[in-house]
Amino acid sequence: MGWFPVIFASKYQAYGNDFLIVAADQLSESDYSGLARAICDPHFGVGADGCVFLEVPSSGSFGFRIFNRDGSEAGMSGNGARCAAAYLAHRRLAPSGRIELRTAAGERWFELIRGGEPVWFFRSSMGMPGFRAFEIPFAGIEADKIAGNVAIRVGDREVSIHALSVGNPQCVVFCEDLPDDETFRGLGGGLSGHPLFPEGTNVSFARVVGPDRLEIRIWERGVGPTFSSGTGCCGAAVAALVAGRVESPVLVETATGTQTVEWRPGEPIHLTGEARFVADIHYRRLKVEG
Repeated sequence: MGWFPVIFASKYQAYGNDFLIVAADQLSESDYSGLARAICDPHFGVGADGCVFLEVPSSGSFGFRIFNRDGSEAGMSGNGARCAAAYLAHRRLAPSGRIELRTAAGERWFELIRGGEPVWFFRSSMGMPGFRAFEIPFAGIEADKIAGNVAIRVGDREVSIHALSVGNPQCVVFCEDLPDDETFRGLGGGLSGHPLFPEGTNVSFARVVGPDRLEIRIWERGVGPTFSSGTGCCGAAVAALVAGRVESPVLVETATGTQTVEWRPGEPIHLTGEARFVADIHYRRLKVEG
């Protein structure tokens, strides 16, 4: 047991999906998970959906790692990466209007459309979606099969899901109406931790509200209910495009705002949305092992 060093962090949010941005050179990699759990705690910490650790080199792309509130590593987050890009633009650490991040899901770039403190708008490349079961990963079908319109059981319910990867696992449930709170908690939590998703999954409940518009409600692995999710928007839009339910570009609405997803088969996904600065924080806390 000991103390974390004094950590300088900056809080940004994208449609209420909030992240703490930490320069990676302030602590060792072995402390990333523990710090994320401590600092993201909504009652005993600062509070956030996730913690981003940024490696700022003298030139080239920026290293990006993101950990969920529960201390698990997420791999990729559309909103979290956009918040990181806003941080770099805000601190003038990225000299041009195009910022490149090295993520666990591959290189991602962010083009600044407009903005300045406190809000920045970016169009970002989110990479190629993966549809085969081994790419997600999803254990409900053969590894090389596409995980679209698959029926799985959650408790006493059978649910039809569309699974895919957008740098992290996504499970999309199309519905006539978005679920009420009780159904959302039961199905969201049940699907997110379902044994057929060996690494867990983000869950989006999606309702088609127009030829180019979806409304979604999101449950994120390692977090639970979130106001928004960039990768959740991407997953829901791509699943709806594959199913022929909408046309690109797709406006994806949550209770806190709308993001735009562009995708065509054989091309990478592009996501457009905002990130907002909230606060700078100096943080120190007792480090408990385990």
